[in-house]
Amino acid sequence: MPHTDRSHYVFLSGALSGIVEGLSIQPLELLKTRFQINPGQPLQLLPTIRDVLREGGFLQFYRGGLPEIVGLIPRATAALSTLEFSQRELRRANGGVLSGAGGYLSGALSGVSEGLAFQPFQVIKVRLMAKEHLGRYRNSWDCLGRVLREEGPAALTAGLGPTMWRNTIWNAAYYGTMHQLSDAGGLLTPIENPVLAVARTIVVGTGVGMMATCFNAPFDVVKSRFQALLPEDRVARGYTSTLATLRRIYVEEGPRALYKGFVPKALRLGIGQT
Repeated sequence: MPHTDRSHYVFLSGALSGIVEGLSIQPLELLKTRFQINPGQPLQLLPTIRDVLREGGFLQFYRGGLPEIVGLIPRATAALSTLEFSQRELRRANGGVLSGAGGYLSGALSGVSEGLAFQPFQVIKVRLMAKEHLGRYRNSWDCLGRVLREEGPAALTAGLGPTMWRNTIWNAAYYGTMHQLSDAGGLLTPIENPVLAVARTIVVGTGVGMMATCFNAPFDVVKSRFQALLPEDRVARGYTSTLATLRRIYVEEGPRALYKGFVPKALRLGIGQT
């Protein structure tokens, strides 16, 4: 069956999926971020939930939600557009068939555009979610204004290096594996019942998302640390580059620290991408 150009649907679907994803997984995103940026003993789930509720009730779980949700629109659009374009071109170059390697490559490419589109929003989101900054920024606009005035526009690129590592690794693993498991990949047989087909997609997508998270989680921890800290605090901690920071966290806090926030992150990515 020929693959038609569906690019005129991609921008709308990207925007809609970004809004739905942001609203549905925002509480998991806040918990994940709080776990990752804590340099001490790993936080526990229930005490952290109680702390958030004491700070401002249930709506506190949506602190940082505006930049997260607004940023998910260009993020999803960029990722889906790049994925659609690269898959189409790779099929064309391979006689109309997307190979297994092509599935992983197109996923990695989508991670590059996704990371670039989402980067500035992530800095504002993490600053708002960080418990250390609760009294510093009133809201998203105040945070953006203060970051620009006090740190300059370059501050919105903080953590870009680990962001690119994180997104390309996860997208390659997720979209490449989902392609292998899809009808096109041939590893899973088609299901005629639409309800069962959707249920299988959710289960498989969540499982693949958790698998992909195993590979990119350490870079996400580094990204969150870079973005939560003020420039002088990053220097004081010795967070100078992606790999150097990865090594420092490993040496000072142990290998488990590189997987802080793993459970909410895996659920957030698996459910959100599905």
